[in-house]
Amino acid sequence: MGDYAITLDISDNLLKSFISDRLTNSGLNVSSHVHPESNDLCVFVVQAPIELIKIEAEAWGIMKKDEKGLKREYIASQHDLFEPPYTYLTDVQPLFSPSELSYFTYEIMKHVKLMSVPDFFPRLKSGVTPSDSLILSLERVGVAKCWPLHCSSDERMVSWKVGPFHASFCDYIEHYFGSSVALYFSWLLYYILWLLIPATAGTFVYIYHYVHPDINVDNSVISPIYTFLIIVWGVLFVKFWDRKCSSLVCEWGISTMNWKREVRPEYHGLRRISPITSLPERYFPDHKRLFQYLISSCVTFLMLIVAFFVMLISLNLQGYIHKFSYSKNYFLYPTISWLCDDRQVFDPSGNGPIPFILLYVPVILHVFVIQVLNRIYRVVAEVITTWENHRSPIEHENALYVKRFFFEFFDCYIALFYLAFVENDIILLRRELVSLYTVDSLRRLLTETLIPFVTRKATRKIVKKDKQSSSDDKSARIDKDFDKSEYEQFDDYLEMIIQFGYVTLFAGAFPLAAPLSILCNVLELYSDAFKLTAISQRPFVHRAQDIGVWCMLIKGIVLLSIFTNLYIFCFTSEQLMTYAPSLFEVIPLSAEESLKAGSDHIHIIASGAGLLVTKIMMSLEHGILFLVAIIWIIIPTTPQHVEDELARREYVKFAAIHNKEHET
Repeated sequence: MGDYAITLDISDNLLKSFISDRLTNSGLNVSSHVHPESNDLCVFVVQAPIELIKIEAEAWGIMKKDEKGLKREYIASQHDLFEPPYTYLTDVQPLFSPSELSYFTYEIMKHVKLMSVPDFFPRLKSGVTPSDSLILSLERVGVAKCWPLHCSSDERMVSWKVGPFHASFCDYIEHYFGSSVALYFSWLLYYILWLLIPATAGTFVYIYHYVHPDINVDNSVISPIYTFLIIVWGVLFVKFWDRKCSSLVCEWGISTMNWKREVRPEYHGLRRISPITSLPERYFPDHKRLFQYLISSCVTFLMLIVAFFVMLISLNLQGYIHKFSYSKNYFLYPTISWLCDDRQVFDPSGNGPIPFILLYVPVILHVFVIQVLNRIYRVVAEVITTWENHRSPIEHENALYVKRFFFEFFDCYIALFYLAFVENDIILLRRELVSLYTVDSLRRLLTETLIPFVTRKATRKIVKKDKQSSSDDKSARIDKDFDKSEYEQFDDYLEMIIQFGYVTLFAGAFPLAAPLSILCNVLELYSDAFKLTAISQRPFVHRAQDIGVWCMLIKGIVLLSIFTNLYIFCFTSEQLMTYAPSLFEVIPLSAEESLKAGSDHIHIIASGAGLLVTKIMMSLEHGILFLVAIIWIIIPTTPQHVEDELARREYVKFAAIHNKEHET
């Protein structure tokens, strides 16, 4: 269940024998199979015997239940005293889960050293030493690719069969795919559950506006209350997710597994003696990475400029930037903006050639161009992040994720920020927000649910024939998994975080975002589970203790939502004016101006009241920040039962060491 495939891109028989001998001499079971695309190439399938798995498990200090049902560190000599974590397929289950077998097998493979650099393969001589890992060296020079094979269909599909809303769904995911994947699904389920609160409130706000036609998001009295609820909800959601996450990793026995430092195969640097292990290692000083950071920032900035001008073109085509706009002297492009004039192609009032159809074309084109820019930057970000030469996979992943998130965050939200903080028009902000949210949700539904579903239906007969014609042996598993795409978790997280921003950053402008998000996320949950179990290759197991950099980004969005919503309350909308009308003046608009602005008037701060309005905003901001700080301090990040369990494990570990010292 922890088999790995090593695909070789060379036909040198001497090198094949060298690799096979090194793996076999290290105690691993190796079998050779024909490459799915060429008879001259081969694929090694590597499996670790149980004795090596036991040694590796003890070295990592994984937690297992003993005969008393209490978790403590695994000891190989007491293997029979521990119990399997789950029993869901048969009454008899091995002690180690498929995810643990996969994880430990790869760790054992990485322990295999080159020992000697073969003369018949010069490419392997560059930058390697005999003490380097065989697998990592082969991957670094680009002659081999290692990937985990899926287990039998029964093992793989059990989480899909029980359904995402089964009580043990995330446990099954962790059992097979590891904690990194399981934490994503746990977070998504938790997010859906917590969305019920703003969804209920948002639906109430929508109904209130519907039964009062003269009230909208611009002048609603209850929208500020809903906005305040969203801010507090966001803070509580993040805090309680931290508690839920700590409970999950404690239950899965991941909490103490954080002492080993992995090294990326591409990492390069000077040779030195490690101050931790006293063994030779590659070392790249942090101060030398500053130049790489500078170049990366410049490249990203240039890409952001392109995204900014794409946004301006889109807003011109949608009629949001016009001759009455605040920014008309800088961002109005008459050569294209005329297309949204009265009775023209993209007339937003619906008087164009094909009413209420062509006016959505600029939005669809904008979303399409956003996706193209994101794909381009994905490649650029991978190149510059690799050039930054981060040591560990998690450091590389975090740097890559932060770059891609901020670029795609800017790409998705820049038009909304422009309408909210430059044009100060909540009606146009709401229109653009609804359009982007709708088109993006439909895109996700099409690409992640409908297309995979149709593909599965179309290929079901072929799959059945394959099952009848071939047994579930290693060669068949290689053939089934080889053409599958690699599972990438970034896009799954990013879509949810962007949606979280739609719900929180502009809460008062689109109260229906929360209830619609529940529906979209349920579909997302099923499509992601289907993609993981039936469409993608089995991902590498990462025994993560949290959702990583995504938690930091969510917290950043929650804090940013305080400022965006308060600005909308005080300046962009007339919400503050409904509470303090004496602080503002109303200026009527002409018929042509109101057609472009979406309203027959605008509001401005009354003469001499600017300082008071600013003080109101700053007072509210400081008050909410103080409330956030109180919530953060009062609610502990780690539940008491988790702290007690971790303390008990430390006590058991200390007692075992103490008893062993007395015995000797």
